[in-house]
Amino acid sequence: MKRWVALLLIGLLIPVVQGAVAPFLPRGACPDVGLLLVIALGVSLRSTAAGVAVAAWIGFVSDLLSGSLLGHHALLRVLAFGAARITSLHMNLRGPFTQMALGGVLTLLSAFGTVALTAYFASGAATLAPVAELVWHTGVNALIAPFAVAAGAKLIAWLEDDGRRVLRLEPRSYSA
Repeated sequence: MKRWVALLLIGLLIPVVQGAVAPFLPRGACPDVGLLLVIALGVSLRSTAAGVAVAAWIGFVSDLLSGSLLGHHALLRVLAFGAARITSLHMNLRGPFTQMALGGVLTLLSAFGTVALTAYFASGAATLAPVAELVWHTGVNALIAPFAVAAGAKLIAWLEDDGRRVLRLEPRSYSA
């Protein structure tokens, strides 16, 4: 219960804090903290169902605060969680460079997804942000991604601490 309440509260507060800080930073310099939190959940959280629910919640709160199409950020956050989850299952994301690459790629995919959803559902043509701004924003997210993943992993470890310890078994080595 503690974990659910904490994750839902964090999912509510992260977009609020980002919306409060964003006007005071240069355009493109504000990291997408909601996306970085979703990446951290995808890499660190054990329960896929809980991660999808929290990612959708973060996106839904972002939709309500931004005034965009309802479900727009929620869909993109769930897809970002899925991409981070699948990537973490097939790649070693313990190093900062792989986390930076994942953060940068998902930032770009989120930007293209925003343009695609806006063009599809809203009347009129949607345009992508200027290239310099998009590169700046991608770089900021990529640089902050390792710190966000580390903070998210520590938070999740603290929330999932129920007194049981996981027994890690080393794989056998069949080489001589």
